[in-house]
Amino acid sequence: MHNLNLVKQSIKDILPGVLSDRWEPAILENTPETYIHDLARARVSLADAERVIRSQQEQIRRLEDLALTDELTGLLNRRGFILALQRELSMARRDSGIGGSVVMIDLDGFKSINDMWGHSVGDDYLQAVAHALLGSVRSGDLVARLGGDEFALLFSKMNDDTGRRRLAKLEASFNSRMVDFGHTTLPLRASFGLYCYDGLDMPEQILAMADRKLYDHKAQRKSRSLISG
Repeated sequence: MHNLNLVKQSIKDILPGVLSDRWEPAILENTPETYIHDLARARVSLADAERVIRSQQEQIRRLEDLALTDELTGLLNRRGFILALQRELSMARRDSGIGGSVVMIDLDGFKSINDMWGHSVGDDYLQAVAHALLGSVRSGDLVARLGGDEFALLFSKMNDDTGRRRLAKLEASFNSRMVDFGHTTLPLRASFGLYCYDGLDMPEQILAMADRKLYDHKAQRKSRSLISG
C-alpha cells in the first residue's frame, strides 16, 4: 500500500502541473486496479501533451526561420545575417582572433530591369542572383539578401589574401553570366566590396566598411566604362 500511495502522490503532484485541467485522477478506492487505471489515463494524456508541445516547438522554429529569412530568395535576411556574423565574431574572439571576410554586393542596373520588364522579371532576376551566389561559395559560407538589390556574403575563417583571391574569382564568374528568362536574356552584373574582419570588429562596422569598399569599386567600374567608351 505504501508504494501505491507514492504513485498516487506522483499522479496528483506532477502530472496535473504538466497537463493542467485536462486530466484528473480517478477518485476511487485505494486499490491496485485504480492506480493502474489512473496511470494508463495519465500516460495517454501525457502523450497528447507531448504532441502538442512538439507541434508548438515546430511552429516556433518555422516562425523563427521566417523572421531570419528573405521570403523571395530563401536566403538569410539582414537580421539573420547580422546574427550569423555575431556568432562568427564570438568564435573569432575565442579562436585567437581568426576572422574572415564579408562581401557586400550591389546589382548594376537593377532598376532599369524592373522599369523595362516589370517586377515579375525583377523578382526572377533576384532569384537568379541568389542561385548564382549560392553556387559560387563553400558549404560553410553564408549568402544573404539584405534588402532590395543588395546582397552579402560571409566567408568564415579566411585571411585577407585568400578572401581577395576568392572575391576576384567570384566577381569574374558572376559578371560573365547570362540568364534566360524565357522571353528575354539578361546579364548578371554587380559591384563587390570586401572587408576582412577579426574578433575585435563589430557587425555594423564591418558592414559599413564593406559597403564603402563596394562603392569605391562601383566608382572604379564606372570610370573604366567611360574610358573604354
